[in-house]
Amino acid sequence: MQTFLKQFKIRCGYSIPYHPQSNPVERVHRYINALLRVAVSRSDAVHDDWAVCLPYVEFSYNKKFIPGTKVSPFMLHNGYQPLYPEDLANGPIKCQNKTYQEKLEFTTEMFEQMEKIVREANEEAKAKQKVNYDATHFDVEFQMGDSVLHFCDAGLDKLHFKWHGPYEVVEKRSPVKYIIKDALDGQLVQASVQQIIPFYGEEPIYDDDDEMIQSREEWKSLKHGTFVVFKRHDDVSWDHLHVGEITQAYNPITGAIEILHYVDMGPQDRTWDPAKTMEKRRIFVEYVDPEGNSYTRKRNTIQLVTGSTEFRRKYVLQGRESITIVVKNFNRQTGGKIPSDVCMKVKDYLKKKDPAPEPSKAKRPSRSKSG
Repeated sequence: MQTFLKQFKIRCGYSIPYHPQSNPVERVHRYINALLRVAVSRSDAVHDDWAVCLPYVEFSYNKKFIPGTKVSPFMLHNGYQPLYPEDLANGPIKCQNKTYQEKLEFTTEMFEQMEKIVREANEEAKAKQKVNYDATHFDVEFQMGDSVLHFCDAGLDKLHFKWHGPYEVVEKRSPVKYIIKDALDGQLVQASVQQIIPFYGEEPIYDDDDEMIQSREEWKSLKHGTFVVFKRHDDVSWDHLHVGEITQAYNPITGAIEILHYVDMGPQDRTWDPAKTMEKRRIFVEYVDPEGNSYTRKRNTIQLVTGSTEFRRKYVLQGRESITIVVKNFNRQTGGKIPSDVCMKVKDYLKKKDPAPEPSKAKRPSRSKSG
């Protein structure tokens, strides 16, 4: 096969196994399969052979305007839309008395116009898709030597485990493609970043009370890339609450999580009030400069101070370095806003934890009528 491809100068690339998202042709196949299914399954279907219907389905797809390009595949390939039978019946086709050179210039101009339209439409579609994708996804990166589990359910029934391993990351081919090695037989496997998760080893057996077990299960439910509202056990005041992003999920071996802190530094980006109400906060990533001063970047145009680092901190399940989760697994809104339902849950938490009882209203003495 490699000799054949090399002889005809064919560049061949392989997609990731069991990962159809890496092959854009699968999206076209899904659309064509849906049309074929309708064509042969309807009660009034003329044909029951999909091969007979395929040319008509192909024509239907090629004349359809694609949202991501705003141009049909037929128009992009030929420079004009295909003719229908009714077009021939409605009137005579105009004769184009053009020379070969004029026809060539016209076709070249049409191709240039279509290329510009497709490029602009693609950029617009990608921008919209990026916004929708970034709202629910986050970047994950593995280092060489990391232990991972690999998801593969090919040929397995429901009773078999879908996650296999452990594997070792030996190579990073692209931001989404890794080469992993089986720890038992040394077999190399090509995997997508969506098919592997970190492996921390066997979880130790604990002998804890019910409260600690409940806290551990809550920490296990924290999702990588989501936000949490939490209270640090070393805070002085009872109403000081923090917001952060889970950058490392719960590790059952070390009993720790990692949180990237988000803060509201005020309009001048100078002060931070940990008791500020959640609905008024506009949170952004907290950076720390070499002198230990915190600041944020409300806009990407703001330059980072040389030597600054993101303020990430590891918290453990027990001890002074621990935290209490107030609200978990939510996403930050546009402009750094915190969702309203999260703000309501924080209010309820603070109301329960308020050490000062609500002052009761004293009854005014009633005046007796004189007889």
